[in-house]
Amino acid sequence: MPTSLSHSQELSQRATTGFERAFGYPALLSVRAPGRVNVIGEHVDYNGGWVLPAAIERYLIMAVRPRKDGVVRLASDSQAGLEEFPLTAMARRDSRNWDRYVRGVMVGLEGAGYPLVGFDAFVVSSIPVGGGLSSSAALEAATGLALLALGAGKMDRLQLARLCQRAEHTYAGVPCGLMDQAAVLCCEENHLLYLDCSTETYVQTPFRLFGWSLLIINSGVAHELASGEYAKRRAACEAVAKIFKVKSLRELQSTDIDYSSLDDLSRRCVRHVVTENERTRGVVQALASGDVATAGRLLNESHASLRDDYRVSCPELDLIAATAQRQEGVAGCRMTGGGFGGSAVALVHTAAIKTATAAIAAAFAAQYGRIPSSFVTRPVAGATVNPDFREIAS
Repeated sequence: MPTSLSHSQELSQRATTGFERAFGYPALLSVRAPGRVNVIGEHVDYNGGWVLPAAIERYLIMAVRPRKDGVVRLASDSQAGLEEFPLTAMARRDSRNWDRYVRGVMVGLEGAGYPLVGFDAFVVSSIPVGGGLSSSAALEAATGLALLALGAGKMDRLQLARLCQRAEHTYAGVPCGLMDQAAVLCCEENHLLYLDCSTETYVQTPFRLFGWSLLIINSGVAHELASGEYAKRRAACEAVAKIFKVKSLRELQSTDIDYSSLDDLSRRCVRHVVTENERTRGVVQALASGDVATAGRLLNESHASLRDDYRVSCPELDLIAATAQRQEGVAGCRMTGGGFGGSAVALVHTAAIKTATAAIAAAFAAQYGRIPSSFVTRPVAGATVNPDFREIAS
């Protein structure tokens, strides 16, 4: 498997080569935006809770050059043809293609008073689409940083994350919390982002587990297929908050709740959110003290809660988690992301990566006739401009 540097360099070369092939001249700059994995704290971001994501060694690279005619042209190595529109039409919301994420960020920047120019952009990515690893947030972050670098100005990273979040709400119709965009933009190398989604403040939590890494296993089930179910869970949580007369479920403790007063869906939703917040705080404490066993146990309990209470897992993810949890050298494993597919994350000792990956692949192949893709990562830094290749003079 390539190192993060060689993997990033290979993607950057593909982006610059693809740009020249698509547009006939070289790019001026590029932005590298990582995907993210949420180590723990699932479905609590929109409930004002605490999440603990890491930026990962899978990237989206956007190569860019400004234009003088006010036209935007977008191309990708994974999509045929060009998406093209003038700045005067960037606010249109009828597109169902990937350009809608770019449009949403552009509209947000213009609305915040930032001047925009036309540009050409070519995108390559190794972040699995539909894998629950924030491919859309990476595209939004890359767009924002590229436009700022082309002359729009400067913006605080968390402020840009909020703008990208609004773009996803408005132009993609996904009522996501702030976690994805904040992780992609604000993470530091070898740290997890301990984000308070109520106050929208964060602390960089060191990942000091020597000899341990994160193993990401993609189930191959596109989580977008159940986006309506995501909205149902969110609505149920908001309804319970009104019942208990709190702004969000993050204000509740286990001892505050009379479960007998709730229907089945509400009872399961609130129980997951309250206990998941407790587990997230517990993992932060465990990481600070190097207590791998406790961190792993809490990851396992998180998966059980997502499977049994919140009911956002799927058979493929359950098989991955159960198989991983049985392997020596695996501290814990859970589904990650919105659910109904996507990926799982496991805390694995370096010496056990090969055997654990093989066991998961064998069990999955026996059940589903295919091998899930997987990769190992440690926490990396958030999105950067021109990270790993020489800037081409204009």
